[in-house]
Amino acid sequence: MSRSPDPFFDEPNRPRGGRSPLQVAPAYAAPQESAKPEAPPEGASAPVTDPLLQCVAWLTAHHGRARSPESLLADEQVDGQVSPDQALRILRESGYNAGLLPKRIPDINPLLLPAILLLEGNDACVLVRPLEGEGERRYEVVFPDGDGQPAAATAAELGAAYSGFVLVATPRLEHATESRADALAGGGEAHWLWGTLKRFVPYYRSAMLAALLSNVLMLAIGLITAVIFDKVLPTQATVTLWTLAIGGGIALAFDLCARQLRSHLLDLAGRKTDLIIGSKLFRHTLGVRMEHRPESAGAYGYQLGQIEVIRDFFASASLSILTDLPFILVYIAMTFVVAGQLGWVLVLALPVLFGFTWVIQSRLRKAQRTLHGEQADLHGTLVEALEGLEDLKTSGAAGRFIRRYETSTAVAAEASLRSRTMIALSNNLTMTGQQLITLVMLVFGVYLIQDKVLTSGALIGAVMFAGRAVAPISSLVMLGTRYQSAKACMQAIDLLMQKPQERDARRAYVPLKDVKGRLALNDVGFSYPLPQGVQGNPPKVLKAVGLRFEPGERVAVLGRIGSGKSTILRLLAGLYQPTEGAVEFDGIDLRQVDPAELRARMGFVSQEPRLFNGTLRDNVTMGRADIDAARLVDVARLTGLDRVVSAHPQGWDMAVGEMGGLLSGGQRQLVALARALVHKPQIVLMDEPTSSMDAQSELQFLRQLKEAMAASSATMIVVTHRPAVLELVQRIVVVDGGRVVMDGPRDGVLAALSGQRPAGPEGEAQKVRIHPTAQPVAKSSTL
Repeated sequence: MSRSPDPFFDEPNRPRGGRSPLQVAPAYAAPQESAKPEAPPEGASAPVTDPLLQCVAWLTAHHGRARSPESLLADEQVDGQVSPDQALRILRESGYNAGLLPKRIPDINPLLLPAILLLEGNDACVLVRPLEGEGERRYEVVFPDGDGQPAAATAAELGAAYSGFVLVATPRLEHATESRADALAGGGEAHWLWGTLKRFVPYYRSAMLAALLSNVLMLAIGLITAVIFDKVLPTQATVTLWTLAIGGGIALAFDLCARQLRSHLLDLAGRKTDLIIGSKLFRHTLGVRMEHRPESAGAYGYQLGQIEVIRDFFASASLSILTDLPFILVYIAMTFVVAGQLGWVLVLALPVLFGFTWVIQSRLRKAQRTLHGEQADLHGTLVEALEGLEDLKTSGAAGRFIRRYETSTAVAAEASLRSRTMIALSNNLTMTGQQLITLVMLVFGVYLIQDKVLTSGALIGAVMFAGRAVAPISSLVMLGTRYQSAKACMQAIDLLMQKPQERDARRAYVPLKDVKGRLALNDVGFSYPLPQGVQGNPPKVLKAVGLRFEPGERVAVLGRIGSGKSTILRLLAGLYQPTEGAVEFDGIDLRQVDPAELRARMGFVSQEPRLFNGTLRDNVTMGRADIDAARLVDVARLTGLDRVVSAHPQGWDMAVGEMGGLLSGGQRQLVALARALVHKPQIVLMDEPTSSMDAQSELQFLRQLKEAMAASSATMIVVTHRPAVLELVQRIVVVDGGRVVMDGPRDGVLAALSGQRPAGPEGEAQKVRIHPTAQPVAKSSTL
């Protein structure tokens, strides 16, 4: 049956921009040593006019882990073309060690090939390998804008357009095939914190050297003080005095520089660490499978906000203390050297101070754990109340949330008070201990001076060294407080980072080629996970569901509230994985398909669509650089969003507010529909798409959508309770209690639900397949 092209849904596989994806064909008649890698997946709907992106896709295919453009760009916001920095980040996130090197083409190590040459004019090509032969050296090159055939070129020919930079990438070891020994050793990806901090070891090493220099210089100041009291003061040697003073001033100047350098290095490493860890955590959070997402967004947001506490503890505060702690022994030794027997005062007193600190830390641990938990709950309660402020006011439930907030605040305040009391006690004990050590040393020092065993200068130097030895102990208290906070945050983040991602960079997914859009659920069972702390088996939402959806089919799913209709759509969209059975896309288990590739071909409208703070255009395009103004006009006309745009003075630049709060419920639904249809999907999944529309808007939208779908090959599956929507479909599936109880042609199912049996086109009765597990379904349960 012939049909005319449709501007809304057709051409899902045509490369945007009209350029073909890069393919690697069999090589020309040149010496070969190995087979050429397969081309990246064809038929992708992501932008393919980007040479650098296509070269990156070629590299992934060459290394046996082909990634489509949609998959590569899944976590990137690209304005126009992929930049070299973005290409590096994409490759690193995909499991490669990548770098951008300034090199002449003849100087590129063949062991680093294939590599990507960055050319002038935002162009790129793949330098595959050098070719053998006499004369000027030639290279095998693949150009993304050609026909995919490798070509031969000399260094001079390439150099005419070469920018001077080459992008090299090799698979990381943990993404390669691991040996049995590696598997037994528990090898894997680096820890999100330790792996990041390890990258900045040179910064921390230099900071520790600066701290070492600072402590050594302080030793010099103590020695200078002792010499002045012992040698200069009795003899009135002013020349020596000024010599020592100048030397001391130089030492203090170097000490200032060393301290400043240490602070600068720690701050620089901290800033870079925060950027990397923050990005890594946020990417991981967005990539977590839906069934493992955090239960409280507010509490988890608070924990993520405390990442600076974790970084500061492990990379700054602890480093400073660990640098100073070894010098406690040095200062004790210097006390023995300068003042002899007075060193035993430190040897006896410091363990006592350490003991007090340890006892206080054990009591502080519980208070800090309680404080952190209550602060996370407070943040969660606050976010929950702000998101549902309108409902709280209209339902008169503000008092309940106020009591809940006040209770958490009281517990947090009590824990904070205990924590501050312990910290103050520890600081006061340390300060008193330091003063007591000074007093004891002065008393015993006087007796030693009278016995001619000690000089006054040595006594002063010993007191200074004692003060420097005790100082780190007071810092240990604050470090312990930070440790408890960092430990609580780190445990929560560790739990999230261990949760499975919906997309694994180490996997080689099955590429989607010649997509037809056939969907199937094979004996699917599904249960939502129980809340944390709840024991028992989760109730089954779907039970042995078996359905087939053919390409181009229009299907409505009906059923009671809670029957499992929306869950079916979520499984088809790949948001959740079935606990039993399998969901298939064109005969491929959905777990073998890259979610980014699947969603590039799918439009999904949830029952409660979310908008994000920004403009109307931002919420429709969602960062897609390939959506032009003409396409926006088309999709606005289709959904009826054009009336909203034309009625506002700012048009597409109008602000929608947080969660779309500046729009009505119906307008938010129009935006969600436009977002789902703007990229011309091959499969459209809609959950109650017109539930917030008035009758006129619904009829206009359905009329235009029906005309568009009549000329389109897109598959559409819609969950609805609105009779008008059923005019769009050819088939109805009725779900009840998590099972399919009825499945057949629209008119037949409606007649069966109403107790009638209408005739088909030829006069015969329409057949409706009623599943053996079916229970009687009331009319009111479906429409």
